[in-house]
Amino acid sequence: MERGSQRAEGDSGCSDRLTPEATTASSPRSPDAESARNAGKNRALTPKCIKDRIFIIATVVLVILLSIVIIALAVKKTEIFLPCPPFVSVVACPDSWIGYKGKCFYISKEERDWLTSLKNCSSFNALLAVIDTQSELDFWVEFLGAPHYWFGLSREVNQIWKWSNGTEFKEQFPVRGEGLCAYVNEKGASSTVCSTEKYFLCSRPESCATGG
Repeated sequence: MERGSQRAEGDSGCSDRLTPEATTASSPRSPDAESARNAGKNRALTPKCIKDRIFIIATVVLVILLSIVIIALAVKKTEIFLPCPPFVSVVACPDSWIGYKGKCFYISKEERDWLTSLKNCSSFNALLAVIDTQSELDFWVEFLGAPHYWFGLSREVNQIWKWSNGTEFKEQFPVRGEGLCAYVNEKGASSTVCSTEKYFLCSRPESCATGG
């Protein structure tokens, strides 16, 4: 039984143990022969050890990559305004909303601080307005005139501007001032203290409907 147990133990894993035949006192061998036998055994075990280690490393790398992908998907919850696909008609914006370049805009008639304005837009299933280009900003500068309207840019102290949907502002146009919340008026985009009450501008994508 002891001899059988030694054989099973020697066959497992990447063990450096010799086989029973190599260690049995009844079969004396010269030191050179024994060294050669051990070297041959170690060479036979080496490919299996390498395969096992490669498998373990590959598994760890795969788990790390999957974790990174899952975290990235969880963090990045960005709302993207997409145009209606081909053969699908655009549904008019709701009453009192203005359609412009694939989006519907709501112009408030009451003044609120920036955060309350954001919540009001959310209640309309919309965002504080995302303005994508300088030409779009120019349109609203001319359309809105002198009053101040909050739109969807804000930032933390000493941090970059971000839109209300979480995406970074790509500096498509300048934002004047040192405030943390942005508004638009006849002079362009400016910023001020977020607790100031102003009118606000909401936006959401146009609705789509299949033809009947």
